[in-house]
Amino acid sequence: MKHTKLQSLSQVPVVARCLRWLGKPGATSPTTRKARGYTLIEVLAAASIISIGTTAMVSLSATLMLQEEMANRVSITRNYQENTVRLWQLGLSTVQITALMPSLTQNALLQQAIYTNPVLVESGLTTVNGVVMETALCTAVVNSSQNPTVKTAGASFTITAYRPHLVTDLRTPPP
Repeated sequence: MKHTKLQSLSQVPVVARCLRWLGKPGATSPTTRKARGYTLIEVLAAASIISIGTTAMVSLSATLMLQEEMANRVSITRNYQENTVRLWQLGLSTVQITALMPSLTQNALLQQAIYTNPVLVESGLTTVNGVVMETALCTAVVNSSQNPTVKTAGASFTITAYRPHLVTDLRTPPP
């Protein structure tokens, strides 16, 4: 079989379509001149993908902001609770601690973060490794409402604190 004429690559339809798809210059046919823009379906598909991505980003952003606010409230509540326990471990009575700690009614930040005043309850004596220790439980509740002016009880945190019994024997009784 004898080939008298070789066909150019641009005249083979499959090769020409592949070259056009890859962005290579190929044969110019009447169909390639008309197909210079995007079709309506392609534009709608791209717009829907972008809108889904944007919606996901906004939703994630709102969720992260809410989580950050809740983490801030938890840290404020835990800090207040730990400071109450530290004062008790230093030997102060619950009356003295209440007088020293900031009041929730006078502090807007504490009002938004803490559901109710943390409660410190002395629970008696415990012997740990032969040492008599006083025990106290301090419980605080976080405000979990999305609206900071409205109070909703959230997670309750309880800290068990110990102090040597010797401290109470050496100090004068509270007024």
